[in-house]
Amino acid sequence: MSNVKALLISLVVSVFAVILLFSYISSKEKALLEMATPIQVILANRDIPEGMRIDSDMLELVKIPQKYVQPGAFNDSQRLINRNINVPVLKGTQILESMFIATESESIASKIPTNSRAFSVFVTDVTAVGKLIQPGDMVDLMVTVEVGSFQNGRSVSEEIITKTVLENILVLAVNQTSSKHRSISAGDINQTGAGNVFKTDSQGATRTKDKIKTMTVSLSPREVQILNLAQEIGTLSAALRSSFDSGKIENLPPLSAQEFLGINKSIIPRGNPAWVEIRGAEAFSR
Repeated sequence: MSNVKALLISLVVSVFAVILLFSYISSKEKALLEMATPIQVILANRDIPEGMRIDSDMLELVKIPQKYVQPGAFNDSQRLINRNINVPVLKGTQILESMFIATESESIASKIPTNSRAFSVFVTDVTAVGKLIQPGDMVDLMVTVEVGSFQNGRSVSEEIITKTVLENILVLAVNQTSSKHRSISAGDINQTGAGNVFKTDSQGATRTKDKIKTMTVSLSPREVQILNLAQEIGTLSAALRSSFDSGKIENLPPLSAQEFLGINKSIIPRGNPAWVEIRGAEAFSR
């Protein structure tokens, strides 16, 4: 009788163990199935350089296991079209929300140092170092003016003077670009190989630059007055400082044409150009 009782207990324990094992396997199978459930996400179907404006040809909708879907992934390509990506993306990478520049983070006001002001001046490709100045660079600003006198109601130019009015000034924006991430389109890219979106401009993507018309700099309130006056009385030019510059202020005295040339005679200002070349919609002269 005791043997039968022991057999029954063993049978009950075995059945209970089988039930527990089946329940454990079922829960694991369910979890594995959930992780393996196909989820639609947007991938890059080509290498996308930093600053590129997204279009539909760059995107691909694929299904991947839920386990491998990254936080912030997209499943609707319409939410990505015409947005500028903030980082280089390799082909096959999931497109994430964190890869894009937030609209609020682009406010220029948040980039102005405390107790400073943003002030814009008119410049050209020539006076702005051939379009090489970028946001975040440091520059010196000079003004060139003609001085003279009034004779018989007419102004007579007697001297040309250049003065460095401000030194080691932070550039906040060039035109309407307030970061070094330039907005580019698909037509501007000449990709030479897979993965070259991480290379420099000379090695990888070719980026186009608009004509420089304005440069916005960070100034103290007093410097705003100085620069505003300088651009009213003469022609402003910018000198780009080295990234390794210590920020030393030279305080150079004004330089006159006579002093520069070592002569005492009056300088006759350069007149209107003898010829004008039309480049696009703008006149260019020398």
